[in-house]
Amino acid sequence: MIEQPTTWSYKTTKVLLISFLFFLIVPIIGISTQTDEFENLTNPEKLHPAHMISLENNESGAITLYSQNIYTVFVKSNENINNNGILLIDQESQNDLKPNSTSIVTSLFNENGDTYDAVSTWIFVENREVELQNSAGGKIWLVNESEMISSIQENDILIGSLLGCLTSICLIPVIIVWFVINRPNPKSLNIKIITNDSSLEEPTHLELLKGQDRIPNTDELYRAIHGNKNMKESLKIEIEEEREKNSIPAPFTDRPDDNGYQSAIKSTKQKAIVSEERKLDLPKTKDYPEEQSSDKWKEWDG
Repeated sequence: MIEQPTTWSYKTTKVLLISFLFFLIVPIIGISTQTDEFENLTNPEKLHPAHMISLENNESGAITLYSQNIYTVFVKSNENINNNGILLIDQESQNDLKPNSTSIVTSLFNENGDTYDAVSTWIFVENREVELQNSAGGKIWLVNESEMISSIQENDILIGSLLGCLTSICLIPVIIVWFVINRPNPKSLNIKIITNDSSLEEPTHLELLKGQDRIPNTDELYRAIHGNKNMKESLKIEIEEEREKNSIPAPFTDRPDDNGYQSAIKSTKQKAIVSEERKLDLPKTKDYPEEQSSDKWKEWDG
């Protein structure tokens, strides 16, 4: 039987595609349920444990900063802010604490599309009582980035949804490469011998074509492999009719339309007679002329 090969790799491609859709749709649903929590986290103007203090221009406020936490001042992106006007004063020593770290989150945003940029970041090895002074020309927000990260880690639904989205993105190149490398070749054929014990109920056009004791021509091969449904069905009918016609034996061996067969039989008989004569070695006979007619005497009897 000639059949189009289907390999396990093609089925694996479909499994990968289903997995991609699963890891894409489910996380989107999960993130949609956490929209409010996510907005509170990313908008420094809303109440959240990570949002420490907000100051208008020419305002100041005292606050306690804890060790091993990252504190960052954010300002609106569209405002012209003088970063040198943001001062963090140690209340005990009255020294200006210069920024000594880089922010983890470079930008925050709200549901209206406004963005907030990180301008100054501090991290301390011990607790400090400080005063934050704002003379930068615009409103500032002090955010505890360590608390933000902790809030995200404690939200299992949000973490799972983000990981699901990341997984779906990683699956895209894997699916493309896997399908291109392992896709079945439509021009390749897999040959399978059909026996009498075959469990196939109805042979296909390709099986019938293979069952013919002859080499199929190019037209039959094209119709069987690349033809449409109608072409394949018509080919199947033609092959079945030809097989049925060839399977009917001749009713008589000496029928007049079988000239080739009769000639072969006649030639065989003649060879057999000559062979028998040679074996018997019969004497040669003399050919005598036919007896003259009894009316010959009338020619001389007057």
